[in-house]
Amino acid sequence: MKRAVFEAKARLFMRADRRALAQMLQDERRTAADAAALAAARSAELALHAFRTTAFYREHYTSAGFSEADVAQPENFAALPALTKPMLQDAGDALISSTSEARDRLPSRTGGSTGRPLLVYNDRTAPTAALWWRVYSWWGVHPADDAAFIYRQSRTGAKKLRYDAEWWPTRHVLLDARGATADTIAAFDREMARVRPRLLVGYVEGVAEYAAHVAEQGGALRGLAAISVTASMLHPGQRARIESALGAPVFDTYRSAEVPWIAAECDAHDGLHVLSDRRRVDIVDDDGFPAPAGEVGSVLVSDFDNRVFPLVRYAIGDRTAVLPGACACGRTLARIAPIDGRIADVLRTPSGRTVSGGLGGLFNAWPGVVRQFQVHQAADYRVSIRYVVGSDAAAAAQAAQSVCRTVAGFLANEVEVVAAAVTAVDGTGGKARLVISEAAT
Repeated sequence: MKRAVFEAKARLFMRADRRALAQMLQDERRTAADAAALAAARSAELALHAFRTTAFYREHYTSAGFSEADVAQPENFAALPALTKPMLQDAGDALISSTSEARDRLPSRTGGSTGRPLLVYNDRTAPTAALWWRVYSWWGVHPADDAAFIYRQSRTGAKKLRYDAEWWPTRHVLLDARGATADTIAAFDREMARVRPRLLVGYVEGVAEYAAHVAEQGGALRGLAAISVTASMLHPGQRARIESALGAPVFDTYRSAEVPWIAAECDAHDGLHVLSDRRRVDIVDDDGFPAPAGEVGSVLVSDFDNRVFPLVRYAIGDRTAVLPGACACGRTLARIAPIDGRIADVLRTPSGRTVSGGLGGLFNAWPGVVRQFQVHQAADYRVSIRYVVGSDAAAAAQAAQSVCRTVAGFLANEVEVVAAAVTAVDGTGGKARLVISEAAT
């Protein structure tokens, strides 16, 4: 009944996504030559749209020696200058397409892996739902199937009632990853046993914590068909422990606030398929040239579906490698290795409380007051919020104190949380970690 109700709702209210899904399922089986031609055409179309409709890209490309005619040529796309995070942060409204409507701009704020807050706009008209319907189908999961989530969002009161009504009769179970305790994890486990969802989605560390709980209890979940993880590196040992405890295969995914659903594993578990009919991922070396297949480089991602806030060759801050050859699943979508270098450590308290994920947006309520921040936890559990002052030192200090109280609350006020203004945060390889934790696991 759940699937029938969902299909009826989708036919009535999500016709565009249904059409997009049908096209995506065809596109992922194109010949390699046809897939490459489609990606090249969409790349040039996106770059030309950005050039014609945004002040930023006109200046960005013209100053690099590219005319409008040059930008229109697919063979020039790989030579276009990248969009960096500092550029994105500084450009502001200059990145908004002049052809977009305000109602179609969905704000998405993120602290990012470097801790520097930034604002982007997703496109309301993009077929984002179809993207996850498609990926779910790779895992044998239907969007109407009951699901569980270990994320930072929490819904209460009227908001939860509306959400549950919209999804009825499908049931969703949520564990807030920002302040998981033994009690909240146990309550979540009881809900899992009652609902028996087919899909569990969550931050890597949050899912790992839950899997450890299940293993300690000696029980076994029933009904799970797939486990989807994101937000940090998935280590082989973590995958094995999660699958052993929860009794279902783990699927790694690559997503971000800036570009939703970039890549995901299929059931062959041989790298991540880039959704390359809707996104383009270029891997470049330190000099900006395409990295050979198998060689780790920096990710430049382009979102073909975002027409309101074009992201073209965006240096998202992650590293990976292109995988050569074809996937055993038969899909011709390009593949990349698991992301290398995206780290989201866990904050802990002496009593065992954990915070996994959800810290990137700590300063979102005060845009511009800090340029960058980092959360450091010492071996004695003491937490320091290190921040680089932005526009106003006094405002930054006030915001930092508020953030300290928030983080202390996440940690049940068990440990001291202090703020420290710094000139720069610790980093390696040009990328600072958002969280550094020296506390014992």
